[in-house]
Amino acid sequence: MSKKADLLLHPIRMRIIQQLLLGKPLTTAQLLEELGDVPQATLYRHINLLIDADMIEVVDTHKVKGTEERVFSVKKDHIQISEEETEVTSQEDHLRHFSAYHANLLQLATSYITQNPPNQYKENGFGYWFAPMHLTNDEFQELIDSINKYMEKAINNEPTPERTARIFAGMFIPQKSKEKSEE
Repeated sequence: MSKKADLLLHPIRMRIIQQLLLGKPLTTAQLLEELGDVPQATLYRHINLLIDADMIEVVDTHKVKGTEERVFSVKKDHIQISEEETEVTSQEDHLRHFSAYHANLLQLATSYITQNPPNQYKENGFGYWFAPMHLTNDEFQELIDSINKYMEKAINNEPTPERTARIFAGMFIPQKSKEKSEE
């Protein structure tokens, strides 16, 4: 079982990380406002778990009404799950992690859909699709390399008023072809 995956794929911690990845560092008060439905004590507990796991850090502090308010940022290099961790994670844990991932995507999509009319979806860049592909292992690797190249460039863009933050979520699920199953 991957402790890092368990930490990252908890619904509230995943939402904290996502908010911090959207751009600028945020205070607890700003996170509370963005997340909306997370009680303050719960948010503090999850923030502290992420700090202890070295996934987020305090990048600044401000005095507010005599108390110190911390400003948080994600440590991007520390939130990646390695291939080694993935390979030693049980199938049951992968199913649990995937369920948490899927539930988070559903929450993000539900929030977007309920706040925006369908005539804005195309303009805003909202969409979902299913695209079967027939690729050799080499063709698949070429596809992954080109996706990663463009994703890395886009991920490294700094937030500006002209740029809209968009979540891209993807997955590949290998399918057994009829030809292979008949052999």
